[in-house]
Amino acid sequence: MCRKIESNGMRIVGRTNIFYGWFVVIGGALIAMGMTGTQFSFGVFLTPMTEEFEWSRATLSLAFGTTFMLSGLLRPVAGFLADRYSPKVVALSGVVLMGAMLLLLPLISNLAHLYVIFAVMSVGLTLGTGSTLTKIVSAWFHTNRGLTLALITGGGSIGAIILVPAASSFVVLFDWREAYLFLGVLLLAVILPVGVLFVKNRPSDVGLGPRRAEPSPSSESTETAVDAAPDATFGEALRTGFFWRLTFGYFV
Repeated sequence: MCRKIESNGMRIVGRTNIFYGWFVVIGGALIAMGMTGTQFSFGVFLTPMTEEFEWSRATLSLAFGTTFMLSGLLRPVAGFLADRYSPKVVALSGVVLMGAMLLLLPLISNLAHLYVIFAVMSVGLTLGTGSTLTKIVSAWFHTNRGLTLALITGGGSIGAIILVPAASSFVVLFDWREAYLFLGVLLLAVILPVGVLFVKNRPSDVGLGPRRAEPSPSSESTETAVDAAPDATFGEALRTGFFWRLTFGYFV
């Protein structure tokens, strides 16, 4: 299978038997790993930061909790931006925001700084995970979609397993500031370049089509009808019971 990749303004044409969508999945899973793993590492910083600044645990926990809450509330905004603009740019903008805020956290001196940084961080977290990555991967896979989306979700879980102990080790061996710097550099120097290189919005960007199941004679007409059906708009989705049942399930 011929594969075309746009990189730094140059077109690289190669031949491989691996569908390029799997590289998109790898890039998306690594983004989810870095973003979600960083989010779940916040608890590691609770004790050292409360001891240094003499803030109450409740005050600092509120900052962490606000990030989770705002991230959930902003999900529709992220979905809108991913639909209207480039979902890759939206996702990578989230990585940049998250990484930049992590690098700024060691410079804080009061609670106001902390809350502002975590508020901006919640925006980055929303843009770089969830619906944005789902849209990218779904464009590449009409079959194996459940598997690929599970791999993206699994990447976030693996990130928590890896980055929480890693951040904890930095806190023990160095300081909480160095731990935040480690997470910020990881996002900007490792995760961001991987996302830029691997993630593509849609198969047509590299001269391919989405991965589809091999049609059988009995199902060919059905598949053609399904492929020809247009995607529902947001307004149309609001008028379906399935949308509200799915929304309720995620809310619960």
